[in-house]
Amino acid sequence: MVPSKTHFGTIALAMAGVLILALVASGCTDSMQKTSSTQDRVSIKVTGSTTVLPIAQTAAEKYMAENKDVKISVSGGGSGNGIKALIDGTCDVANSSRFMKDSEVKLAVEKGVYPVPFAVAIDTIVPIVNPANKVANLTTSAAPGDLHR
Repeated sequence: MVPSKTHFGTIALAMAGVLILALVASGCTDSMQKTSSTQDRVSIKVTGSTTVLPIAQTAAEKYMAENKDVKISVSGGGSGNGIKALIDGTCDVANSSRFMKDSEVKLAVEKGVYPVPFAVAIDTIVPIVNPANKVANLTTSAAPGDLHR
C-alpha cells in the first residue's frame, strides 16, 4: 500500500511534534537561540542521520508553516555526527538511525545532557533478487552469508 499525500502530511506533522518534544525532553534546549525581529523567533538546530533527514526536513517544514516564530535548520552528516553534536551542545536535536552506544550515553550524562530516544520510523533491508540471478531459497538465516559471497 502506497501512502497518500494526506497520510504523508499527517505523518510529517506528527514528526514535527516529535522533533519539538525531543527538543524539550533532551535537556539540550540551552543552545536554542532567540533572534530579534518584529517578534521573538526561536531557532532550532537539528543534525545527524542522513536516513532520518528526509523525514526531519519535511516535519520541520510543516511545523514552521504552522509556527512562523520558529526557524528549524535540519542537516545530515550521519548518526555519529548528530550524537556528537548533541553531546557537545552544538545542536538541539540529534537524528540517529541507530541506538546510542553506552559510551556515548555515559559521555552525554557526564556533560549534563540526558538524551531521550524517540522512534520516528522503523527501517529494514529487503533483498530483491533479479529472476535471472541463480540465488534460490534465500532465507533470513542464510541471507548474510549468501549476500556476502
